[in-house]
Amino acid sequence: MHILRYVFLTLVATAFLAAAHSVPLMANEQEVSLIPFKGYDLDGKPIDVAQNIGNKAVMLIFWASWCPSCRTEVPKLNELASKYAGRGMEFIGVNVGYNDTYKRAKAFAEKTGMTYPNLFDSTGTIGEQYGLQGVPTVVIADKKGFIRYYGHATPEITEETFKQLMAN
Repeated sequence: MHILRYVFLTLVATAFLAAAHSVPLMANEQEVSLIPFKGYDLDGKPIDVAQNIGNKAVMLIFWASWCPSCRTEVPKLNELASKYAGRGMEFIGVNVGYNDTYKRAKAFAEKTGMTYPNLFDSTGTIGEQYGLQGVPTVVIADKKGFIRYYGHATPEITEETFKQLMAN
């Protein structure tokens, strides 16, 4: 099953790489769900993605402190978090841990002004589960937990798209 998710997510990433300006909501015969994980953010607060499924749309942002594109995406992500986090969408950053340290990840998050919680994936397990092929990678799931976007750029989320992500 892990291989099927990997193959599907890789295909999704390829298909939506060019469509980074707006979130195309996917309607697939076989829905692919968020893969729940738990951990602690860089400030020691617990994160449990499973608690959001059925309650909130979720945006996962996979990044690394050595990634120049990750740095340029932060202002866009902060803007989206400012607009939608208070309205029921969860934003969670995940430092992939590859060629990085907790200390560098925390310094990067502080220096760039990330406004959303960030987890350090020291073992690379979360990134592996999501079939990452590079950073940044953005994964957006609707309120039901079904992945609707997987790409390497921060997409624009319109009011209509947000309503679709939050629909029951």
